[in-house]
Amino acid sequence: MVRLLLILGLVVNLFACASTPEPEAPPPPPPVAQPAPPAAEPVYEPPARELPKTGSSLPALGLSGLAALAGAGALHVMRSRIR
Repeated sequence: MVRLLLILGLVVNLFACASTPEPEAPPPPPPVAQPAPPAAEPVYEPPARELPKTGSSLPALGLSGLAALAGAGALHVMRSRIR
């Protein structure tokens, strides 16, 4: 009996939903014409300057040599303290 009432309720709901038409959505408003953006003015950019090619890798080489000498001196001092 309960099954019959459930099925009957489903059928009634199905017909009730099918018999009511859905409201139609109003048509979208016509597109509004956008004014053209103003022309972009050219921006002044100074020309790129190149640096002179006077630098070399000699200072880096000298610094690495100095670091090697400092490391050798530190190692010498540590060895002499251990003995």
